Amino acid sequence: MGIVTLVILIFFFPYGWFLWSSISNKTGMVETYRWKKPMAALLLLVVISAVLNFFYSDAYNLAFFQNGFELTVGLIVIGAFLVILSIINIIVSIVYRGAPKSFHNPKVVWAFTGVFCTTLLFFIVWVYPLAEKASYIVRLDSAIAAANEKQDGEEITVVFMSSEKKCIRRRYENCNSSDYQNAFFVQNNLDETKQVQVQIRALDRQQNELKLVESKIMTLGAGELKLVETDETSDQQSIWSRSSFETEVRTVSYQSIYRYRDIN
Repeated sequence: MGIVTLVILIFFFPYGWFLWSSISNKTGMVETYRWKKPMAALLLLVVISAVLNFFYSDAYNLAFFQNGFELTVGLIVIGAFLVILSIINIIVSIVYRGAPKSFHNPKVVWAFTGVFCTTLLFFIVWVYPLAEKASYIVRLDSAIAAANEKQDGEEITVVFMSSEKKCIRRRYENCNSSDYQNAFFVQNNLDETKQVQVQIRALDRQQNELKLVESKIMTLGAGELKLVETDETSDQQSIWSRSSFETEVRTVSYQSIYRYRDIN
């Protein structure tokens, strides 16, 4: 999650700076021109990220946006926050009608709700997918390099790339409720298309077995490298968000066997 966290932080600082400057300008705390610099920085990041998305689409055949399922989930989350905050604001406004604005100001709450939901929309729909793409491409390029180094006459090469939790660590929270997402790649080193299936035995630091999994039967072209897909791999997620399988403990090493056949 290191790359994902880094990309989110890169967007968060100018976005937060822009929001703070805009709010301060409206309240008269700062002069008007001070919000222009963070806005320019944010717009520059958006343009750069759009260029990166076009590059990823062209060079790695990745979709420009999230798939429909992920987008729907994101919109449901944003809609839930919007409905909850709106209901709370309406109820409080009715119960405390006539209360001083220093106690409850409905307009301020509506403004906060709009800014909060817009922020969620921006980061869920635009920033987070970009961060996941960048992380996936780094892993993919590393897998290609590792597979090329490991070939040594093998017909099929299996490469273990990562075992990590998809959560951002906080000072007092260690993501204990999350399982480790394991990413394995497989490459067809033969000169023709094959149907390939691999079996992976995931091991912990003490070489104890964590899980024994079989992949789906995957079709790989000559020289093609793909993420190992199992029954745990979600077809509803975009390719850059997928993992091969999950384990409760971090996978440190592995054993694998494979089989392949011609396309019928």
